[in-house]
Amino acid sequence: MEKVKKKSSGMNPFVILFLVMLVCAAASYFISPGAFERIEENGRTMVAEGSFHKVERTPVSIGNFFLAIPQGLVGAASIMFLVMLVGGFVQVYLDTGALDKGIAKILRASDKFGSPIVLVIIMLLFSLIGGFLGWAEQIIPFVPIIVSICLALGYDTVVGMASSAFVCMMGFAVSPTNVYTVGISHEIAQLPMFSGMWLRLIALVVIETVIMIYILVYAARVKKNPAKSIVYGIDNSSLKRDYSALKDSKMTNNQNLALLIFGITFVVAIFGVLHYSWEMEQLSAVFLAGGLLGGLVGRLGVNGTTGSIVKGAKGAVDGALVIGLARAIQVVMTQGGLIDPIIHFFSQSLGGFSPWLAAIGIFVVTLLADGLIPSGSGKAIAIMPIIIPLADMLGITRQTATLAYQFGDGFANMYWFTNGTLLIFLAVSKVPLRKWYKFLWPLQIVLTVIAIAFLGIAIATNYQ
Repeated sequence: MEKVKKKSSGMNPFVILFLVMLVCAAASYFISPGAFERIEENGRTMVAEGSFHKVERTPVSIGNFFLAIPQGLVGAASIMFLVMLVGGFVQVYLDTGALDKGIAKILRASDKFGSPIVLVIIMLLFSLIGGFLGWAEQIIPFVPIIVSICLALGYDTVVGMASSAFVCMMGFAVSPTNVYTVGISHEIAQLPMFSGMWLRLIALVVIETVIMIYILVYAARVKKNPAKSIVYGIDNSSLKRDYSALKDSKMTNNQNLALLIFGITFVVAIFGVLHYSWEMEQLSAVFLAGGLLGGLVGRLGVNGTTGSIVKGAKGAVDGALVIGLARAIQVVMTQGGLIDPIIHFFSQSLGGFSPWLAAIGIFVVTLLADGLIPSGSGKAIAIMPIIIPLADMLGITRQTATLAYQFGDGFANMYWFTNGTLLIFLAVSKVPLRKWYKFLWPLQIVLTVIAIAFLGIAIATNYQ
């Protein structure tokens, strides 16, 4: 008898984030209030060292609790619109047929070279995107496509999510040129931008290699025996796409040109980020233009192209809203006066440690703080002005302190349930959170040991 497919029992990401908001709001009535003085330096708001003092309690009222949700949506508007417009961009190329035929050709190549080779290429691509561009939320619309490819190759949804989202986010975690964590931290630490790249580059290669081997071993086991899949029995039919009929179909000249525009759009976006420091608004404009041009070249027409962009944007709304609700947690914590007391407690806890233990302490503190402030850049602005003077007093180089912060921020992104990006990656991949933890925990132990080893190297070499 055929096994009846079960529905995912994972909790809705909106429910998880709303419950975290409730906990933070309740905590504002009990945690002793306090605040640091802020000063302006080089156009950036910084925390003044040693300025923590008691302030009046500001508990979050019911009205302010619900007001925090639209405020979080406004605060995350730029990344939300980018996610939606990238969703529209992807939908255009799906509707032209160019993307599906391109994927079909990749699958046909897998028959010749083997599915592991295709999987390695996918992982290398997303490793580069996360490792050198610092992208995470931006790849949300691509994850379901990668999942569908992995299902067609005989793998499961965990392999699809891990080979794209996980690899990308871990590239972000150890990126040599991550402007959101390393860049801001170097500004605060008054270090040359992206200095000390050699150790981070080695860490990127080592950590991504370990991750890829782990995924390949799991993928091979699942392909050999689907019953060994962590998500076996969970309905993934909505993610499956039938590419078999397209494997032998030829692409039209217009579809070839559309795929060329698809690739050029990414090249322009990457060039703009690296050379002109483009942010969310500029990237949104690039993908909107790429979608419009691709639709017209792909002969969707004006109405068809517009309809595809709207359709794709609608499909990305869930992901965008999760990002906005995650930002609302930070709004509640700010209104309730929770962030500064927690940061003060963590910073005080590191006093008196040896250099290596202090570096590990910064790593652990950042891991914990990530559950409260998922934003890497926001956390850097809040925490690094405290960590840098503390590192000076404990005999840790500022470069080592930055590395410990970067590892802590990036590693935590993959298991904190307050991270809206992780939740939406899991949701679009049909992977319940508890199943993800089952896949992740053995690997996370290994990666943590590797991170601690690299911090030891940084201490031993007086990392500059």
